Amino acid sequence: MFRPGLAMLLSELRQELKARGFRVSRLANELDVAEPTVWRWLRGEGLTLDRLDAICALADLDLRDLLGQADDDRLDRFTLAQERILAADRALALVFFAILHGAQRPDIEREFGLPPVRLDSHVERLKRLGLVDGTPRGRLRPKVQQSVRWRRGGPLSIAFERTIKPLFMSMDFGSADALYVSDMVAMSENGRARVHALFETLRADIQMIGQQERSAQLDGRQWTGVLMMVRPFDIGEMTSEWRERPA
Repeated sequence: MFRPGLAMLLSELRQELKARGFRVSRLANELDVAEPTVWRWLRGEGLTLDRLDAICALADLDLRDLLGQADDDRLDRFTLAQERILAADRALALVFFAILHGAQRPDIEREFGLPPVRLDSHVERLKRLGLVDGTPRGRLRPKVQQSVRWRRGGPLSIAFERTIKPLFMSMDFGSADALYVSDMVAMSENGRARVHALFETLRADIQMIGQQERSAQLDGRQWTGVLMMVRPFDIGEMTSEWRERPA
């Protein structure tokens, strides 16, 4: 008999299946049942532990990992100590943010060229910091939400200003692989807050696309930077040249 937490677990399961590109038709085909049957299972009707385990196995999900997510125990903010340590060790921070976005040991070794011994050392340190843990199957799982925030003006914010932001600003915006949108709109503080809320929604969609492509093991994937910002212009600075020029 399932406990009352089933609804939350099924919600997490449906989100994970969607992120990994698993449609009901595919599950029905793999499990050799009718699509309406799968729909009923995903609503909790007639879903046994064996059937739930079979669905998780097809999607390469660990049921205990799924239960951990359903408990919603993942943090949405870094502690100051965690920020300081990540900001002070660029390699450690890189490994952490890769894991945060779905990378596993083979991915990090292959894509970052990190030797296994050094990777093991970083992973163990992240575990001690309470940022990462491991599943019984050996997969790495972040203990913070993907939308985790760091404090303004804090160690990670300063590290971003010194390292990542210059990489964006030095980018050749005329190159074929640089896709960007810029605009100039008059709006209130409330309007800018609404735009920022749209950024958060888009951020979740971007993360979902990354998860789907990683699950599908698509060729040609590269770590891709995304920077979104909205802030008021200083029109005085922008117009000073022609304001000061004699008529």
